[in-house]
Amino acid sequence: MNILHIISSRGWGGAENSAAYLAKTQIEHGNNAYFFIHSFNGKLKNVLNSVKVPYFSAIDPERKNVFAIKKIIDVCRRHKIDLIHTHLATGCYLGVIAGKRLGIPVISRINTYCDYPYYALADRLLFVSDDLKNYFFEDYFRSKLFLNYKPGFIENIVNGLFGFKFSRPDLNEIISKSGKAHDAIPNNFSDYDKKIQGYKDFFNIGVTGRLTVEKEQQYIIDAIELLKKETESRRDGIGSEQGQGVGIPLLAGKPIMLHIVGSGKNEKNLLKQVADKKLQNSVKFWGYQSDVRPFINMFDIAISYTAKETFGINNLEYMLMKKPCVVARNGGTPEIFDDTNIIIEPKNPGALKEAIKKYANDPELMKLEAERGRERAVHLFSSEKIYNDTIKEYYLAIAHITYKRNIQRNEKN
Repeated sequence: MNILHIISSRGWGGAENSAAYLAKTQIEHGNNAYFFIHSFNGKLKNVLNSVKVPYFSAIDPERKNVFAIKKIIDVCRRHKIDLIHTHLATGCYLGVIAGKRLGIPVISRINTYCDYPYYALADRLLFVSDDLKNYFFEDYFRSKLFLNYKPGFIENIVNGLFGFKFSRPDLNEIISKSGKAHDAIPNNFSDYDKKIQGYKDFFNIGVTGRLTVEKEQQYIIDAIELLKKETESRRDGIGSEQGQGVGIPLLAGKPIMLHIVGSGKNEKNLLKQVADKKLQNSVKFWGYQSDVRPFINMFDIAISYTAKETFGINNLEYMLMKKPCVVARNGGTPEIFDDTNIIIEPKNPGALKEAIKKYANDPELMKLEAERGRERAVHLFSSEKIYNDTIKEYYLAIAHITYKRNIQRNEKN
């Protein structure tokens, strides 16, 4: 099968990560997989090069970009693409227009709580979690925002250039073409023994991912402040090589260190929060890292505390690397962990503080939950399983478009 993945973002996150490794697995199974991406997405280019997935690009492949759509159509014709797999909202628009023009089935993978009418026009919708799927069918696809949507003036012109007319399907039809496919990372992600040195005398709490308002890392910092107020300060100078020593709270007999691995628009606000709370000695910002494994290896526990996370590929990274986790009970996260690890209410620094202490005071619990989390990740979220699930969805998309063509043919006759 010849597959074209379309993702038009300029950034790097779970959607880009999972899509790249899915394409890699598809190639390993004898398919031809290609990417169409934003010309300025250097991080995604580096990953695709490293996993040997070929790609094409355009400058600013956003909605209404006639040249990007034309290039996608040319790529599909040149490489005899059988199916277009889109990721995120704008990629969906580009894929739907190109797919309808060529008669190629389009799968749209929905990764975020993003209201977008063109999702409904794909031949198959894949949701990364049940919570996300429920949001779209219980809320968005029933909302006036969707039911009253009409393309704007420029959008109509662009659509017309490719012979496309926006026609809203009813809810039953959308439901009938919906499925699910989780994020995935390779199982060998955990075959790694290096770690960041210099922090073995600390109790290391870690979080990875983009630093954005939506990711809500501020609550983790609040919990560290509560721990600092509750526990005695360390004053004997251990850890002074990293600039720590005075004013560091103790946990399990060790000074606490929160490691924040990632970058993003909210980084300045988080740095200010740490400074205002005088936590510079207890929080380390590492910035963007192309490989998070040496950092996760260093963590004693990992935190995933976003209130509305659709899935969170960092959760799989923690689980595969056997790290006990504290996570928020919201969005798609409970679907990942089920009854493993510690799941608490979101936006509650006090509850987060207590969960951290529970782990720190019970090494056997940490070991148990780390093992259970890894077993669950390998069983349910392996790259092989997600590959097989996705291929099944591809054939359903092909069947859907064949069915529609037969109906249209019969109506003409």
